[in-house]
Amino acid sequence: MTNVYIIIYIVCLTAHIGVVWLLPYIPTQDGPSHIYNLVILKDLLNGGREWGDYFTVHLRAVPNMGFHLIAYPLLSVFPPLIVEKIFISCYMVLMGVSVPLLLRTFNRPVLPLAYLVFPVLFNFTLLMGFYSYAITVPLFILAFALSWEIRNRSIYVKFICLNAAGFVLFYFHLIPFIFFLMSLVTIIMAEAAGYKRKIRELFMLAVLILPSLLNLFYYLGQGTGGFSPDSLYLFSISRLLELIVDLSFFSTVNVLPWQLVPASLFMFLIVVFGLVSLKDIRTKWSRSEDIPTSEKTLIYLAAALIAIYLFAPSYIGAGAYLNQRIPWVILLIMVPLLQMPDTVFFKRFGQVVIVSVVVIFFVFNSALLWNQNLEVKKFLSGLDAQMPRGAFVMTFKPEVSEKFRVDVLLHAASYYGIFKGCVDIGNYETAFSYFPVHYKKGLPAFPSQYQIFYNPTSIDWSLYPSIHYLLGWELENRNKEKLLKNFNLVEEEISFTLWRRNQPDI
Repeated sequence: MTNVYIIIYIVCLTAHIGVVWLLPYIPTQDGPSHIYNLVILKDLLNGGREWGDYFTVHLRAVPNMGFHLIAYPLLSVFPPLIVEKIFISCYMVLMGVSVPLLLRTFNRPVLPLAYLVFPVLFNFTLLMGFYSYAITVPLFILAFALSWEIRNRSIYVKFICLNAAGFVLFYFHLIPFIFFLMSLVTIIMAEAAGYKRKIRELFMLAVLILPSLLNLFYYLGQGTGGFSPDSLYLFSISRLLELIVDLSFFSTVNVLPWQLVPASLFMFLIVVFGLVSLKDIRTKWSRSEDIPTSEKTLIYLAAALIAIYLFAPSYIGAGAYLNQRIPWVILLIMVPLLQMPDTVFFKRFGQVVIVSVVVIFFVFNSALLWNQNLEVKKFLSGLDAQMPRGAFVMTFKPEVSEKFRVDVLLHAASYYGIFKGCVDIGNYETAFSYFPVHYKKGLPAFPSQYQIFYNPTSIDWSLYPSIHYLLGWELENRNKEKLLKNFNLVEEEISFTLWRRNQPDI
């Protein structure tokens, strides 16, 4: 029977990867921008014949290169959208491998608990298009498992392994690297030893990973921005309730409210398994039994992540959505702690129940992704129009939907850059030092990124004659009448309209 469930696990993983390959477009928020800028980067590093008039490159070793390190070499062999699919497939394979390995490392049965990874594969972070962060999380899980395995090995082994893992995680993405440092501390703090010994071991740990720490301190010393200005909001009840709800569903309700259906089933399973685990811990305490160091390590790390999730500001340095990145990571750390009830029902049908929840989640997520993919396809109906290479294009989407946490059209204009050679003036990556592609000096003035994405109706189009095309989405008649003063309507499809400047300066 065990072999059957191993096969089912592989089938589930393959099915999730299959969805990625069946979709013409991966409906993520930032994904189109990442692919677009990857294409630009490749051209710039090869002479800039296509994009050199508009962009420049500034290569720096920054802790946000996970996507580039994997995707850039692939771009020499595969088309841009195929590169994106390969990258996401790599992420899913790493997730499918890291969780079973973590369970095995902490002496827990791999199945059925490993199935719990599937509901969080299409998590908020991935669908937002935070690709470097998403792929670094399973690498962090693997590094954590490695750290546990070598905790009693020689100094030389730990020095090499911990720093190798540290440097890889750091340059892939900074936040999982911080999680890795926290995991090393929790391994020491969970040991049954006096505080003096723990202090010595923490000092020795700092010496062992000094190269990784110096690398971190050097980066922080360069200046990475400040904290979010909403410090008072950190203590609001509404924020706390919002975070608790998001944590309860482990970032699985990320686009539409009807995702609550599978998410509620998933949450119910986690609660049931978690209560059994808590009962076991209380029993050990009541009998004055020591909780195993392995369990304490996981508890301490999960507690530390929960504390950061609840009390850290949403914006630190140059990174946003800090809190929303963490719930699914907390779940991955907690999986080895979970236990199925020791009842006749769960002994006979426990794996069937978990697999059933996974299948329901898969069906809902597949339908969701396909629906969002259709929205992207509608938005790209303007690709059939004649648009000259180098034309400046902008998304004009007046209404910001509050029901969608992930806006798959926010950066969809980047597809026009990929396929038509247009310049997407909503290319937000050019404003951040941790991305390599930036606008070239001397380009015409553009509206602010805030206006472009969140308040385009406030733009005075006469001030920006360099905007050649507008990609309209769900425009009302009053919006169209205002645009007709400066643009001609070229194409109109369902929800989508394409507008060309009256006298384009091309």
